[in-house]
Amino acid sequence: MKAEKIKKKESEMFKRERVEIMDTTLRDGEQISHGSFSPEWKPRIVKALFEAGVDRVEVCSARGHSKKEQKMLAEVMKWAADKCLDRHVEVLTFLDGTKSVDWVRQAGGKTINLLAKGSQLHAREQLGHNVKRHLEKITESAGYAAACGIEVNLYLEDWSQGMMDSPGFIEQLLNGIADLPIRRIMLCDTMGVLNPWKTENMVLRMMKWQLHFHYDFHGHNDYGLAVANSLAAVKAGAKGIHATVNGLGERTGNAPLDEITLGIRDQLSDYRTDIRITHLRGLGRNVALMSGRRMPPNKPMTGSECFSNTAGVHADGNRKKSLYAHRWLRPEDFGSRIRHSMGKLSGKSNILFNLERLEWKLSDEQVNAVLLRTVRLSDEGKAITLGDLPFVVASVLNQPELIVFEVVSAETCSRTARKATTKAKIKYRGEEHELEADGDGGFDAFMNALALWAKKSQSLKIPDLLDYSVNIPPGGKSSALVHVTIEWEVSGKIGKFATSGVHCDQVLAAIEAASLAVNLCNCGRKR
Repeated sequence: MKAEKIKKKESEMFKRERVEIMDTTLRDGEQISHGSFSPEWKPRIVKALFEAGVDRVEVCSARGHSKKEQKMLAEVMKWAADKCLDRHVEVLTFLDGTKSVDWVRQAGGKTINLLAKGSQLHAREQLGHNVKRHLEKITESAGYAAACGIEVNLYLEDWSQGMMDSPGFIEQLLNGIADLPIRRIMLCDTMGVLNPWKTENMVLRMMKWQLHFHYDFHGHNDYGLAVANSLAAVKAGAKGIHATVNGLGERTGNAPLDEITLGIRDQLSDYRTDIRITHLRGLGRNVALMSGRRMPPNKPMTGSECFSNTAGVHADGNRKKSLYAHRWLRPEDFGSRIRHSMGKLSGKSNILFNLERLEWKLSDEQVNAVLLRTVRLSDEGKAITLGDLPFVVASVLNQPELIVFEVVSAETCSRTARKATTKAKIKYRGEEHELEADGDGGFDAFMNALALWAKKSQSLKIPDLLDYSVNIPPGGKSSALVHVTIEWEVSGKIGKFATSGVHCDQVLAAIEAASLAVNLCNCGRKR
């Protein structure tokens, strides 16, 4: 029944009105503090965004006239022209006569997003313009761009506060540009001050003044309302929405692409986008790596823990009839699965779910004993991961044979301008072996040594490392305990999982996490 409902919902999607999605990760999203995208990375992200189904991509700003950015733009435009996407690649330009337009034109750009003021205060205090002078500057830049064969969209910066404080200024602007070669008017909630009710009323008012324009809404997240405001703008008649991957942007960021996409799909019954849902998690992960801004684990849709449950009542309900599964948000669409964590709030069903991933079967009495030990460990502050489960079971059932792999000792050495080295002693199925290798760091050297031995032995299975995070307690000393969490993936029912290690040395904490993961992948089934 559930599958039939999902199929029916997806077939109905194509009957809905399509909303354009313009991604501005590489322009507005790049305004994060202490971060930027390398010009070498931008073409890769552009391609990934179009593969994910976005309609338009804003790739950079003409401000500063950076030669590297211009070279990047030229590379992107060459690729986009081959894919018939050259009109879908956009660049922010300014009211500076012909300068910005020429910068874009020289790189082969075909579409500009001209930045104008959406409030009388900004026009007067920042540029010294009254409405007449501002219209003259817009006309000059838009006219020159159109004469060069370049399509023009117009940003109204601080439009939201302008609608509150000087709506007459905006109405005059709209009337003044009605006959200019401008395709889209882009309404900016620059300071993120709106709520959904104000957004809907303001967009409706814009359409009453000039109905023929294509309006985009550009939301910021200062009140955590960027997605809600974007949905309200669509409901009021906006034809396009701006977003960034992972919600990147200055201050609290912009509307996140994944949340906008799913919000439109599941919350607005008359609208759709062309975004490919299955691309979103990988896109978010790659942008996080390239931007240096890690995705929060609990981020909706694409966070590593967004489909995780801990409460025993939830695990029990899911085990009986998937009572706590989302109606439309399917983990498999995001390359994920429903997980049931283990801790002091867990119940028997949490343990059973995880035992099934290992394909282990225990008696009711044994499961209850494992649950009791898990709760006690959690009470002591221990985070129990899937990798810890074999050790808990081995301890409770007094079956040490479940621990087939462990690191007996490890010694690492990192040196300036030279490769790091690791010497380690491991125990695998009761036999000790000595390993040695070098690498780009102590942990890399350990993993290289392990891989070399696994290849030689042809019996040890090593999972693929997906992500690596380090946490040091706030205000900790240099000797503070380091908590390393590593996400892995292995073929089969186990799939993706995480392990953790704690030690005052980061490398040794990572080795501890790796040891748990390797044991998990090699300990076999409990009969």
